[in-house]
Amino acid sequence: MITLKTKPLGHFDIAIAGAGIAGVCAAISAARAGSKVVLIEREGCLGGTLTSGFMPNLIDADNKGGIVKELFDFLNERSMTCTKRGNRTDEDGNLIPGRMVDTEGCKYFFDKTTYYAGVEVLFYSQVASCEMDSDRIKRVLLVTECGNYSLSADVYIDATGNGLLADLAGCKWECGDPKDKRPSPTSVSLCAVGMPSSYNGTDSAEEKAQYGSMLEKYGISTSSEYVSVKKLPSLVNWDMGTNFQYDVSPDDIRALSRATMDGRREAFEVIEAHKRIPGYEKLNISFTGSHIGIREGRRIFGEYRITDEDIIEGRRFDDGICLVTSGVDVHKLKSDDTNECSRGYRTKPFHIPYRALIPLGVNNLLLAGRCLSGDFYPHAAYRMMGNMAATGEAAGFAASECVRRGIFPRNLDGRTVKEYMTSRGYEL
Repeated sequence: MITLKTKPLGHFDIAIAGAGIAGVCAAISAARAGSKVVLIEREGCLGGTLTSGFMPNLIDADNKGGIVKELFDFLNERSMTCTKRGNRTDEDGNLIPGRMVDTEGCKYFFDKTTYYAGVEVLFYSQVASCEMDSDRIKRVLLVTECGNYSLSADVYIDATGNGLLADLAGCKWECGDPKDKRPSPTSVSLCAVGMPSSYNGTDSAEEKAQYGSMLEKYGISTSSEYVSVKKLPSLVNWDMGTNFQYDVSPDDIRALSRATMDGRREAFEVIEAHKRIPGYEKLNISFTGSHIGIREGRRIFGEYRITDEDIIEGRRFDDGICLVTSGVDVHKLKSDDTNECSRGYRTKPFHIPYRALIPLGVNNLLLAGRCLSGDFYPHAAYRMMGNMAATGEAAGFAASECVRRGIFPRNLDGRTVKEYMTSRGYEL
């Protein structure tokens, strides 16, 4: 039997596991509402997939208000965004604002905003276990760079992406497609420099196909079968995607570790192979993401599960806290799978209801981000970062209301959360 020595960090109103865009927005929202908040993050920066995972494209953010708008206002004031497609600058050479973002600017914004909101941020820390008191989380154990700690809270929010805290608390979950239970692939992102000055990126499916044909001509193959190339606001750096790593389950650390090494190796070898192409001799990797990009982790069973019918019919709910406008985007699930991302689903804008943020079986826990309650194909639509930020802001407000009123999340009227999100400028 292993006995872990821990140091107590005290009691908080709200403890949030995971500081990706959902967790950060949850923390800021809750702290601004007056709650004592601790934000627990395994990396050394805030932003998760957006920053440490280097996925600098905020998809499905056009109809979002609140903290998402604050982020874009901050970045746009500093010329730290640009369009994903077409011209990046106007006739005067000024950047045309868009959804491609400067990730260092995002890191600074999150640091500054959490600081002034009064959030206590714990870097290099991860929830490793939780002590249950019947159907509520009593205390959590943190494994950190500085040893083992414990803390308690009135309400917890799982924003880990992989649903780790909910799993530790005993919540049921699933992962993978309905037929074969294969999870969506993981990818290692990279930032490159040295593209030909005349090149503008793969802005369309046709351009991706053309780029793929060029690589094939020079004997270069990729696990993703195509390379995504997008110019960043610096107009010097490029966001490039070259790889898919398959069959990585959220509860298999060996598979995740292998996928990270394989993805980084492939990224390096593909960029090196580019140097055989005339005009690409100076192409180099500036850096790869410090954390592999995970599209699908545990999908926790909640009070409501978003279904295929919901996204096809474009259902709206009285407690809808986020309007999803992106469609189904399922990447290849195995090497010989189709590249047809929508998989035949024609979706309409649909709501994420507040009830999908409430897990079954644990009374003082909320979900935010990718681990919320939904089926495989809906998840492939709502997992975009603009929506994940919205679920975080909603969860943070809801948690603070629960603390203020002395109630559990399932006893909070979701219409109250919807009203809050509307007041923050989210289009619902």
